[in-house]
Amino acid sequence: MSHESGLRLELSEPGEQVRARYAPEAGRMPPDHATFRECLASLGWSEAKLDQRAVAQFLSQCQQADREIDATVGALIDGAFELDIGKDGLSVRLSLMRPEGGRPVTEADIRRAVAERGVTAQIQPLVLEAALAEGGCELREIAAGMAPRQGRPARFVNLLEPRKPAQADDDAPMDLRELGNLMLVSPGTPLMRRIPAEPGSDGIDVFGKALAADPVEDPPFADGLTGAAADPNDPDLLVAVIAGSPVVGMHGISVSPVVQVESVDLHSGNVAFDGTLRVSGDIRTGMSVKVSGDVVVEGTIEAATIEAGGSIVVKGGIIGKAETGHADPSGTISRASVRCQGAVQARFIENAVVEAGTEVTVESGIRQSDVAAGERIVVGGTSGMGSISGGRSRALLAVRAAVLGAPAGSATIVQVGLNPYADAQRATLEAQRRRLLEEQNKVKQLVAFFAKHPERAVGDLRERRGPRYSSHRATCSSSTRSSRSSVSRCSPRRAP
Repeated sequence: MSHESGLRLELSEPGEQVRARYAPEAGRMPPDHATFRECLASLGWSEAKLDQRAVAQFLSQCQQADREIDATVGALIDGAFELDIGKDGLSVRLSLMRPEGGRPVTEADIRRAVAERGVTAQIQPLVLEAALAEGGCELREIAAGMAPRQGRPARFVNLLEPRKPAQADDDAPMDLRELGNLMLVSPGTPLMRRIPAEPGSDGIDVFGKALAADPVEDPPFADGLTGAAADPNDPDLLVAVIAGSPVVGMHGISVSPVVQVESVDLHSGNVAFDGTLRVSGDIRTGMSVKVSGDVVVEGTIEAATIEAGGSIVVKGGIIGKAETGHADPSGTISRASVRCQGAVQARFIENAVVEAGTEVTVESGIRQSDVAAGERIVVGGTSGMGSISGGRSRALLAVRAAVLGAPAGSATIVQVGLNPYADAQRATLEAQRRRLLEEQNKVKQLVAFFAKHPERAVGDLRERRGPRYSSHRATCSSSTRSSRSSVSRCSPRRAP
């Protein structure tokens, strides 16, 4: 196109380069920058990419030209775009470049390119229109697939909580010995909840291909769990079937009937459960242990209370505090108290109350203690050098020790041939006899009442009334081995 100033702009062949030509004429002003811009606008090339240095040099030559000149001053660049499809095939992103004097990118261009790439996902029209209206964008998502929804593997939730003391009154004093961290469970205690796996759902990529969700693990409770089983009414709930100490695993919790602790103190708290207790250290002063099985202590038992349904073995010995006649200011007992249904074995016993259902076996000696055994008390073991000094020792069959008493000590009482538990057994039998007699009297009164008022008897009472109703008789017999107890107040001597 030619301008009245003699400036002509055209596209070179081939290509899109802009060439400027000028032929000088007498009486006509050469073109300047304003004339150049006006000529570009008339051609619709205002956005052309110009080489400003070449334009300035061309216009400067026009001022002094005496013949036709021409120069390449720029180029027309069409709009362009790029499509980026992610490696996962879940998105199509558009990068759009603005045109510089050239042809802009159209929606049809983009849709055609998307289709050529094999994309079947629907293009988001509003997003595409906005990008074209802005003229340019970078990595803007215009189409997307559907990612697979991943499932959730089975989970195992530990239901065990630290124990809390039974406190009826919130303002009542709290016993710190009931706040230990030793975890014990009883039959029926919920241990672990299994939450089944949640399967995922498949997705689809932008090419229309299915994307499979990852498989999820759905393991059951672990095999071989001891002391625990699934609840019959809830297979995803694991409960204890025995009393003991829980052992937590990844997919389950076992319950061991043998509880092992380092020591029984404020850290562990008092111990009470159905099973056997093994203590690698000591049972400290003021603590309480009550189990249905055995108690095995590698260390010593201090002024604590121990009750066991089985036997008690103490590798270090039993040593309480000296008898003061009252409790310590801290509230702890002044003597060790050890009671069991089986046997008691200890290295020594001092300032303690020991009651065993069968035997009490002591390696070195018993001092200032009250010891009772259902069968025998043996002090000295294989060495035969044991002694009993002070206190009282009672057994049904025998009391054996190398030395009895002390030269300047308190009296040493030894009783043999008398069941030390006879009084307690007699009291139990007497209570049972009284209860049965009370039931007998009630039955007699009921029989007499219905004999006078037979119309008041209804249901099974009518069938049972009258001569056919035999009176309830309660018989109670008690047999205790009685023999004259042998009471000895001894000075030191060697047993024969």
